[in-house]
Amino acid sequence: MQHPAIFFSCIAMLGLLTGCTSTEDQAAQALEETGQVAPNSNYKDVAQYPGNVTCGKYLATDYQGFPIYKDFVVLDTVANLRPLSMDVKVYCNEDPTAALNAELGIDYELQQPQIDRILADFRVLAVPLESYISDNRTYPWTEQGLQALVQRATTGNPPGNFPEDGYIDTLPNDPWSRAYHYVCEPFAGVRIPYELQSFGADGVKGGSGENADIKHIYLPYFDHINKI
Repeated sequence: MQHPAIFFSCIAMLGLLTGCTSTEDQAAQALEETGQVAPNSNYKDVAQYPGNVTCGKYLATDYQGFPIYKDFVVLDTVANLRPLSMDVKVYCNEDPTAALNAELGIDYELQQPQIDRILADFRVLAVPLESYISDNRTYPWTEQGLQALVQRATTGNPPGNFPEDGYIDTLPNDPWSRAYHYVCEPFAGVRIPYELQSFGADGVKGGSGENADIKHIYLPYFDHINKI
């Protein structure tokens, strides 16, 4: 049976009683499976984009209880009901690479060797960082830095558990032979995510082209455009 809410969205988009594609049906199912979108909810502006992405708006309520349409992004059947502005700009775009280039001020095709090297290092560092927090319930603090993965830190909040050989033998540097910039500020015992980035060729925060900052939180965007 055709999903009524999605069917309504298709009519709004196409102006025809044509029904919807399976991808749109899957998007509705993914939204409802979050438990935050009611079955047969209303949707609008539903559209499909490269890389198995469906975007649109779903009917919700604001903090005062008034009805409001909010953005959603469904990527590979996983629903995101609170997408960041960058999520919408990159994923909900017919040319995600161009959108990412514009957002970061880069030319990925031209800079791919350096950027891919940075992304590979982020993946390498993610493994010992996750092991560290699994053992110690927090990532290394900013003052301890990534060196806390190699040698047991004695400043800040020294780890209660630390393997004899450390979590990693040596730390990678970015393509310009600089250490990656690492930040993790503790806050009242709350588990805080870390920030990891390269400041580019000039080593200074900000900039564009080869001087652009490449952050570890951009990994999903690059993975997305590389699979299309």
